[in-house]
Amino acid sequence: RYYSRHRATCGVSSFYAIHGYNQWRDPQKPTEILKKLCKDGKVDGPHFSPGKVRVGGQVFDGAKEVEDENGGKRPSDEPSALVALNQWHEISKVGCPLVPEHVETRPIYNPEKPGIEQGKIEMWVDMFPMDMPPPGPPTDISPRKPKSYELRVIIWNTDDVVAEDDDFFTGEKMSDIYVKGWVKGNTEDKQETDIHYRSLTGEGNFNWRFIFPFDYLAAEEKIVISRKESLFSWDETEYKIPARLNLQVWDADHFSADDFLGSLVMDLNHFPRGAKTSKQCTLDMLKTDGSVPQVNLFKQKRVKGWWPFAAKGEDDELELTGKVEAELNLMSAEEAEKSPAGLGRNEPDPLEKPNRPDHTMAFVFGPIKQLWFFIWRNYKWFIIKFVVILCVVAIFVLFFYSMPGYLTKKMIGA
Repeated sequence: RYYSRHRATCGVSSFYAIHGYNQWRDPQKPTEILKKLCKDGKVDGPHFSPGKVRVGGQVFDGAKEVEDENGGKRPSDEPSALVALNQWHEISKVGCPLVPEHVETRPIYNPEKPGIEQGKIEMWVDMFPMDMPPPGPPTDISPRKPKSYELRVIIWNTDDVVAEDDDFFTGEKMSDIYVKGWVKGNTEDKQETDIHYRSLTGEGNFNWRFIFPFDYLAAEEKIVISRKESLFSWDETEYKIPARLNLQVWDADHFSADDFLGSLVMDLNHFPRGAKTSKQCTLDMLKTDGSVPQVNLFKQKRVKGWWPFAAKGEDDELELTGKVEAELNLMSAEEAEKSPAGLGRNEPDPLEKPNRPDHTMAFVFGPIKQLWFFIWRNYKWFIIKFVVILCVVAIFVLFFYSMPGYLTKKMIGA
């Protein structure tokens, strides 16, 4: 391995960096390695110019600059020399493939159990001569530790939620609306609002807070969840899943299963910016063609707006089934500890109760109210026209009734 002409002592990387976890670790720089190969193979070169190097009649192009630790750019011939090393097999007569940077996998054995593999280890294997400068400090490749966050979601209102139930007295459509929420991968922590009963217009008022704690790995943009695969597992298994908030709107039923109405999935790293009003909230907000402004909650921390609920119709096309006004607030675990908040409308930092119709006498006034809503909704203009005509007729009747007495008084001078 050490004497191989393919230079298997330290793999040649595809990118040259002078800082970070992927920095160049060979004691010899790409330009030095290239000069030695040309000298040993009696090849003309290397001849450097900005962003280019000529070796044996061939020209290789690379970057003109490298980035330092402060983000600044500095001119360098190393990137173009590295390109030449990766394409050394193209040099006539003496050229051959050089061993690329790679991870080696080796089996692990236990002397007490000879011949039985106990697992595998993945590693880099580099060989450096003792008379060369040290390769630099070792690279820390320990797994990154996730950071703890707390996501607070306030469900303020809903609007235009489809009605699934028929009222017993009027036959009008209505719904008993509530909203479910959870973070993907943690379905055991599903939370629900209370129920807004007898919504005839799809409007619901909640003022209800969900709280979802989770661990997040920023480098991979994933939530980290540790749990046992089964009851018989000794150790927990770590899962990495996308950071997504799931919201659903449901219709509560008393004597049967609740009806699912629509859902909304929000990737916390990029989701559509909320609409300012319910009228501006449409299905177009769910487009993924880049035409809708996106928000990263890990950068913006707090957003508020209207978002659409959707469900697939009979033709498998998405249909608008409602709208939700929500507020999302992302906090680190330390920030959440300093400013605690309660679930629902509870202490600390309680939310006000929503202004809903009183249903304590719903069995008496509910049918009357719904009957009035049914009549007004279907015969509103007829009622308005009837009232206007009735007022005009009353004015004429009063005019002709009082006119004879008024003229008589004028004639006799009374």
